[in-house]
Parts: sequence; structure tokens; C-alpha cells
Amino acid sequence: MVKTLIDQGEALAQVFIADTFLKRFMGYMFRKNPHHEALLLNPCDSIHTCFMQFPIDVLFIDENMEVVKKLEGLRAGKFIMPVKNAKMVIEGKAGLFEKVKLGSKLEIIE
Repeated sequence: MVKTLIDQGEALAQVFIADTFLKRFMGYMFRKNPHHEALLLNPCDSIHTCFMQFPIDVLFIDENMEVVKKLEGLRAGKFIMPVKNAKMVIEGKAGLFEKVKLGSKLEIIE
């Protein structure tokens, strides 16, 4: 399922909802380029970038859709431990979330 990610009224990306174990597990692994503009991993509070071939930006989101942690240009082979209060994660190609600020309240719409 693909929806639109909104920040402060502006569409940021088309986001694929990865809400099963297999969809979350596979994510962007083993791909030379993203197959979706962004991925929403739900539920999720930690990630790894093993077997990824491009850097990503990562937003850790709480239950109110607020950004509680932001990582930019995360390269392959990294492990990010669980983030306090994070309930889901949004991943996208490096640079996609450049304008998103810590504490931003995001929306996902049809």
C-alpha cells in the first residue's frame, strides 16, 4: 500500500507501508536503488543497514507522528539501537528528508 507523506502541509514522498514482518525485514536490502521513494516500517524502533547499497535518511516517529530522531546519509553496515518513544520508522534515499526537523509532526494520507 502506498500513501503520501506530508510535513507542514507539503508532500514529501510517496511512502510504501511495510507493516508485515517480511516487508519490514526486506526493506531496501539487496537493491542498487530504492524500489519505493520512502518506506514506513510499522511497528519499528530500531534498524540496520546491512546489505544496503545506497545511503538513506531515517526518521524515527512516535505514536503522535512526531519525529523523535533523525539520521541523514546513513551508510551500509550500521546498526541503530532502539530509539526511545519511537513506534515506527520512515526510510528514504539520502537527502529526501533534508527539510524535516526534529519534533515535526508528520501526516500520512491516501
